[in-house]
Amino acid sequence: MVASLLMASCGGCSAQETTPRADPPLPAPGRLGAHAGAAARGPGADERPTGSAPAAPRDPPPCKDGDTDPHDLRCTGLYSDFAARSLAEGVREFKPAFELWSDGAEKTRWIYLPPGSTIDVSRMNDWIFPVGTRLWKEFRTPASGASRRLETRLLWKTAEDRWTRATYVWSEDGASALQVKAGVPHVPGADGYAIPAQVDCIRCHAGKTDNPLGFEAVQLAARGAGGLTYAELVQRGLLSTTSGGPLPSAAALEVPGTETERRALGLLHANCGVSCHHPLGVATHFEMRLNIDAAGQVGDVRGARVYQTAINQPAKVRPAGAPPDARYYRLRPRDPERSTLLHAMSRRDAPGAPPEQMPPLATRRVDEAAVAAVRAWIEAMTPAAGYPPAAP
Repeated sequence: MVASLLMASCGGCSAQETTPRADPPLPAPGRLGAHAGAAARGPGADERPTGSAPAAPRDPPPCKDGDTDPHDLRCTGLYSDFAARSLAEGVREFKPAFELWSDGAEKTRWIYLPPGSTIDVSRMNDWIFPVGTRLWKEFRTPASGASRRLETRLLWKTAEDRWTRATYVWSEDGASALQVKAGVPHVPGADGYAIPAQVDCIRCHAGKTDNPLGFEAVQLAARGAGGLTYAELVQRGLLSTTSGGPLPSAAALEVPGTETERRALGLLHANCGVSCHHPLGVATHFEMRLNIDAAGQVGDVRGARVYQTAINQPAKVRPAGAPPDARYYRLRPRDPERSTLLHAMSRRDAPGAPPEQMPPLATRRVDEAAVAAVRAWIEAMTPAAGYPPAAP
């Protein structure tokens, strides 16, 4: 059961799918000004070997007006001065309190909202973004004592029912970042880091009515969020509802529980719940999203769906070498060894093996910190703390 749901679970990015405080307008793609320089167009990304980063073409033409799937990162509107890495006007950095695991890569995120627009948060669990919204996520890894840029991903809402997705791979010298659709299985000099193919991204992003995953209520309201947080979005008038009613406070959206509970619940929410394990996702029988109720509150630990759908719930998937008569559960209080969620997080599938790892896509290394956090939570599930006795 867990194996089958993991197959369809979270993952890496595809080509296309389906306030008002007015920040200065973002330069349109293709009109980035003199600082942007010429945009690389070169040979198609799919024609390059996937085992190496793309090289900058010799005579790049300028960015094209109206291009909604630009080949060069400098044509996406992220930077006003690409060489200096100066952000364009209206682009704001944000940091969710709990981050999706990406094999230890450092990440920076930005968002651009069209001037005068708002995000529709009538459904607090599922925000709807205005047409023209752009989000970028940059991935870096340590290299020779410094951080090396590996890739920058773009999500761009170009119509009410369409998101353009693109992955830009940085050259080893950091001079250019060109779109690669097929992915890079082994980034040279990056300690086994892999960039997923764009078509893989739908496996995670399809779990939302609108595409963004990390820019959402719980992750931006929780302690540890940075940059453009939920509180600042409210203050700036960038969130709205169809009813025009009041918005929940950041405190009402906080991840509940002790620090041990909060850490585990937040990591499971970000890595599993937002994209797949929720009422409208692909894994509805086992939920890990922290849902916001009609009153605009997350509630307490006992009300969390992972508490209700995982604790003492039998699991059909069994760890390798398990005795045939042993019983396993998704989460068994005070028993990490018989908690299959922890086993799935602690493994990485061998090539060609049935998918049982969690998350199932775009990761080759175990998130040891997350495993330790969930293990600590399981060990703290005592009756005195409000948990049921362990099932037999």
